[in-house]
Amino acid sequence: MKSLPLWAALVPLLLFFSPAGLFSAPGAPGAHVSLQSPQGLGRWYPTPPEISARSAVVLDADTGAVLFEKNADIVIPPASLTKLAAMQVALRATETGRVALEDDVQLTPESYAHNMPPGSSLMFLGPGQQVTVDELLRGLAVPSGNDAAAALAYHISGGVPQFIEEMNSEMERLGLQQTRFEEPSGYSPLNKTTAREFAEFVRQYLNTWPETLNRYHSLKEYAYPAAENLIAPHAEAPIIQRNRNTLLWDYPGVDGLKTGFIPSSGYNIALTGERGGRRLIIVLLGAPGETHALGGANRSRDGKALLDYGFDEFETLELGAPQVTGIRVWKGDHPDVELAVVTAPRITLPQGLQDQLAGELEYEDELEAPVHSGRSYGRAVWRVGETTVVQAPLVAQADVARGGPLSVLYDTLRLFFRSVGDFFSSFLSLNM
Repeated sequence: MKSLPLWAALVPLLLFFSPAGLFSAPGAPGAHVSLQSPQGLGRWYPTPPEISARSAVVLDADTGAVLFEKNADIVIPPASLTKLAAMQVALRATETGRVALEDDVQLTPESYAHNMPPGSSLMFLGPGQQVTVDELLRGLAVPSGNDAAAALAYHISGGVPQFIEEMNSEMERLGLQQTRFEEPSGYSPLNKTTAREFAEFVRQYLNTWPETLNRYHSLKEYAYPAAENLIAPHAEAPIIQRNRNTLLWDYPGVDGLKTGFIPSSGYNIALTGERGGRRLIIVLLGAPGETHALGGANRSRDGKALLDYGFDEFETLELGAPQVTGIRVWKGDHPDVELAVVTAPRITLPQGLQDQLAGELEYEDELEAPVHSGRSYGRAVWRVGETTVVQAPLVAQADVARGGPLSVLYDTLRLFFRSVGDFFSSFLSLNM
């Protein structure tokens, strides 16, 4: 295995070095690494803020790097964050064509506001109304209506138990092990998640449905029912409800996502915002508060502190896509092949750590045919000190098939005589 500094193998690419990253080259986001490592990069970490929430995680949405965590794996009821999982199932149903956003929903008594549990957040669904799937999704996102969750469950799956089965299957499909639900609104203390898992769920949710930020989660208020929702002789005035995510007003760049509260969990929030082309995802679970005003204030204060920390103390770099030419291929129908990193890795590091980032290529400088295009024959590794922070495979850029009989015989003899020469050189050097 040959190992050499990236600068030695990639002198031409150094011409493209810029403050945006090492060996900058076009490419989509690639490999990522969690930076929360006390034995690795921990000593370079800025001092994190003190927060009141029992559990929290901060992710860079692009690279997936964990920038902060506190008790990230303890299981806590998500409360109304559950409604994001209900929206995930509903949006998947629109993707597969089972329902459409414009569909009219036939409301059942089980979804009427007056049949919801005491203390429920409500969209205020009731008899004599007509409503679409799109309006129900707004009713979940802004006023956090438990009645909207029930209406979607009956419309999409025929009932709450069937809808819950779909929600849990979707969490399993997304790779979440601790996140499971007993009902779709978040009212039940038997719903469960962790800050780490829910942050990863939000990352996948936003990657799949980025349009939901503008369409649902950044809305500051919602008025329902509108005149077109009412069937004569009903003529109720619309009820205007504000989004409980106060950081939509108080923190520039915040455009979602969802708050929640039940007594057994405390005050929760799944938060996201963008600044300078970087997006952060924050999940806070279990902020304290003796009243809704105090709990909401603690939740917002924690969120603001973690947004400042993530944006001010970290930066994302694109490391480029290095390549190595002239790798000798023995016994092939072509004498050499090029290896390259296909997708430029992106990584999030503490501010100022870029100068300590060093890269190295590790690869076999001789191969034997057949060589398969797209298969890894080495790797590019970037380290800070002794800590590997990201790596990416060096893959063959072309197929090299086995050569003909004469070509294979010729290379076999050359390799044999080279090995004999190497043996005698070693023997003579040992006896001098």
